[in-house]
Amino acid sequence: VKNYRIETDEGELVVSPAVGHIFNLEDAGDDWEYPAFETEWLPIFETDDSAGYVRKYYRNLEDQLEDADEYVNACDLDLEGSVIGFTVLRFIADAPENRIKRMKFSTLTSSDLQEAFDDLDGFDEGMTEAGLARHVLDFYYGINLSRALMKAVQDNDRYETLSTGRVQGPALKLLADREREIQAFDPDDYWELYAQISGLEAQWRNGDDDRIWSEDEAEATHETVRSAGEAEVSEVSKRDYKHRPPIPFNLTGLQKEASSQLGLSPKRTQSMAQDLYEQGLISYPRTESQKLPPKIGYESILKQLKGQEELEDGVEKVLDKEDLYTTQGSKEDDAHPAIYPTGKAPSGLDGKDRKLYDLVAKRFLAVFGDAAQRRSVETSFSVEGERFSAKAKFTLERNWYDLYEPYVNVTDDPRPEFDEGDTVKVEEVELEAKETQPPNRYSQSTIVSEMEDRDLGTKATRADTIQSLYDRDFIDGGRIEVTRLGLAIVEALEEYCPEILSEDLTRRFEELMEDIRRGEETRESVLEEAREELGDILDEFENHQGEIGEFLVEAIDERREERRRLGPCQECGDGMLRIVKTSNGRFVGCSSYPECENTYPLPGSGSIESRENPCDECGKPMIYVARSSSSNFSMCIDPDCPSKDDWD
Repeated sequence: VKNYRIETDEGELVVSPAVGHIFNLEDAGDDWEYPAFETEWLPIFETDDSAGYVRKYYRNLEDQLEDADEYVNACDLDLEGSVIGFTVLRFIADAPENRIKRMKFSTLTSSDLQEAFDDLDGFDEGMTEAGLARHVLDFYYGINLSRALMKAVQDNDRYETLSTGRVQGPALKLLADREREIQAFDPDDYWELYAQISGLEAQWRNGDDDRIWSEDEAEATHETVRSAGEAEVSEVSKRDYKHRPPIPFNLTGLQKEASSQLGLSPKRTQSMAQDLYEQGLISYPRTESQKLPPKIGYESILKQLKGQEELEDGVEKVLDKEDLYTTQGSKEDDAHPAIYPTGKAPSGLDGKDRKLYDLVAKRFLAVFGDAAQRRSVETSFSVEGERFSAKAKFTLERNWYDLYEPYVNVTDDPRPEFDEGDTVKVEEVELEAKETQPPNRYSQSTIVSEMEDRDLGTKATRADTIQSLYDRDFIDGGRIEVTRLGLAIVEALEEYCPEILSEDLTRRFEELMEDIRRGEETRESVLEEAREELGDILDEFENHQGEIGEFLVEAIDERREERRRLGPCQECGDGMLRIVKTSNGRFVGCSSYPECENTYPLPGSGSIESRENPCDECGKPMIYVARSSSSNFSMCIDPDCPSKDDWD
């Protein structure tokens, strides 16, 4: 473990790494029952086999802290950073609070770090107390509600790893509500009529409606227009408007844009942004703020960015402005400004990391830009008394668009050249039959954004919450579908214990934790309220534990059966292939046995489930074999498949 030793006029300064959480909150009870409200902080390597590497950092901190007479917490300036630093200083050094200082910075640049060290704050009690309260609160909800769900299943002779929590429950309900809305959607038929008029596509309209709801009317209108041959330009309407520059990125904004522009998941964006921050390339990413205060030094950052070839032209355009001011969003963060590049030139970045840095840098330039000037032209045509409308939008002055290329999501339509009263040719008429569509599914980025709008979770935890729902098989797919098991959990809790899914309760405790940070509430008073609230919830759950278990087991059994089914048997054409488990092992067999004896061997270890798409080589079913995080793979069930020719 590397430490840094610095000789100063006041004595020796030692900088030592904490490598994330050194301590973790654990259950201090003696059994696996609920409610469980006894907690203790333990070194993470004592409770998590995958955290063995932390032991050497723990021992190093023991050595370095032993002779210290003053302590500086220089971890990230947020609740987690405060908790990481405090637990180290409390449980390793037993440091008194009056000897703890807090270093506050938003970038890892030399100047910012020096300034932060020269201007140390005292112990950040409010942020630390709020962070400790959040950890305990999430522990209370997570361990108790998850145990309750699993015990309900165990009482019905099943075992399944299930989880829910203070934020996870309401987030899953949000997704389930959308899923049920989609499943219950009953589409209506309608028709749309389009005409190619002098090279311009125009759509039939009746007032504000561009849909025809009667098939007979649609076909009659289509025939009338098709046989007309000519149209009259009845009106040309022009409107000029401003397209304002984008606002600075907070974490959710960056996650949403990175998903749209780069195809990155929110969790991966957060991880990559953290790496860029640790390299000193961007400011602290886990921020709620959409504001860039002048004190970050606009001109200094821009002059440094000018040395990067791909940014040079854009920087020059910004520096040529008489006044440097930025667009600002409405959200603020007391600890950090919005995300911005530090000006340090990246070295060794490639792939998506380089693109994410470029996205942050270009957004920083764009917020200094002037509004783009756009024009909207609507041309109305009359064809045998039927109105058709064609809309075109195009750019008159690009302004901030030039600063944000290639991430500008606007298009320029051809500019129509018509005057009122012109007679023009109707070249082609097309009638399209359509159906009304259900609401769009959430993507990972849009559900994270929705959670932010509803104050569910924090900027640092929302992506992890969604990932947990994937890991538990409660949701699936990029356009998120809620699985049968995920729906069953929500439906069971709605019926018997709806408080677990309450957004209001979650928001209430978020507000109380903010009150702790401001010194208006105490950690213990908030946790006492949580114990009382959760105790009532768990009593209600226990009263219905049997019914909840039965409901969940039905979904679990359905899922297990689905995972065993592999599709039709190609040998007999009648039976279905399925995964068969016996005392002698497992294999793929036909449901028509003994009439059909078609079988395929299976790997002897790892969990196995079916895959939706067949093998590209032979068309037989594919399976997914999960052995560990580093040795999972898909394979065709046929050992003689050409796809295995190169296998050892």
